[in-house]
Amino acid sequence: MQIKFLIVLSAVLMLIFLGAEESHADCLSGRYRGSCAVWHRKKCRDICQREGRTSGHCSPSLKCWCEGC
Repeated sequence: MQIKFLIVLSAVLMLIFLGAEESHADCLSGRYRGSCAVWHRKKCRDICQREGRTSGHCSPSLKCWCEGC
């Protein structure tokens, strides 16, 4: 009985956590052009801030992702 309760509780907590993360997800920049390498981090962040986002970062796939979408 305790194991079932722990499984249900962990599932509910995971749904709450994932729901909270979804509201602050990253989105692809609409204005950034070209590849986004580590040395382009400031350019990506500045463009994302001009788009009204909180910040931005370059991904391993060389794309500029804005934070706070």
